[in-house]
Amino acid sequence: MSSDDQWRLLTEPGDHAVDVPIMCAITRFGLRNARSMLPSYLDYRDVRRAARESPTPGLLRSAFLIENPTTWYSFSIWLGEPAFSAHVEPHVAAARRVMGRISFEPGRGPELWSTKWRLVSVTNNLNWADFDLRQLIVDQSRTTGEHRDGF
Repeated sequence: MSSDDQWRLLTEPGDHAVDVPIMCAITRFGLRNARSMLPSYLDYRDVRRAARESPTPGLLRSAFLIENPTTWYSFSIWLGEPAFSAHVEPHVAAARRVMGRISFEPGRGPELWSTKWRLVSVTNNLNWADFDLRQLIVDQSRTTGEHRDGF
């Protein structure tokens, strides 16, 4: 299947299976109180700036997402396995600071968890400002070979 055909397929409505080395990392932070949200966002912003200025392998895009006044998520998209903390020193410092803001219940521990997900399906609407996920999927499908639905 040509790149043009792959591109057209990804613009059709519905889910499209993909077989590309793109990963999503999600970390959930449950804070002790709402006053901790602003310093958490400022730390996130500093880490994101440092990641853009340093050679952070594979980081494609990230976002700070708010669930409620005391819960936020760090969401990031990677080409390959996420390798963030080892490459961005401000990440280590921010992680140490946020631990003092995290809600903690004895017997349960801190309200903090992280997951990594492999991208296996996308819809046709892949718009995110200047981030062209559709083109990235087409380019990566060339290097990994064809799979379901031509990807």
